Amino acid sequence: MADIKGKGILYEDDDEPIKLTDHDVFQNINEFKMSLIGKILNPKKQSVEKLLQKMSVQWGMEERITANDLGNGKFLLNFTTEDELNSVLRQGPFHFSFCMFVLVRWEPIVHDDHPWIIPFWTRLIGVPLHLWTENTLREIGSRLGHVHQDIIELIEGRMLLDIDS
Repeated sequence: MADIKGKGILYEDDDEPIKLTDHDVFQNINEFKMSLIGKILNPKKQSVEKLLQKMSVQWGMEERITANDLGNGKFLLNFTTEDELNSVLRQGPFHFSFCMFVLVRWEPIVHDDHPWIIPFWTRLIGVPLHLWTENTLREIGSRLGHVHQDIIELIEGRMLLDIDS
């Protein structure tokens, strides 16, 4: 009778996986396709609540963005158009209260570390001009983070790297 009421004893070997139904998953994925997910990197100096209030004003979209505090320093920004979402993403890397925060496009990833990657344009300084080859830049960049395949600007000596925050 205790098991029926949900008050039974839980034994450690009762680790059977819970099967989730996917009947609403596609609707949820479609709902969040116009969203960015973010994470503050310095919770001692940054407040998610204040960040959500100030950043939409800074971006000039206070009436067009809805925001949700997800807890644990994470938040969700919902946009009405793809152009507005991309406009904000192009302004990165992001900072608030003199500290960085991560902001990436929402995707259905299920783990506590998401989001963790920050894209950075990185310019190499001090490399002799005759060594400015795609392979050299890629090799140096790979020591710093993940080099985007097609985003190396050889003439500028810069590349787009994903850095683990």
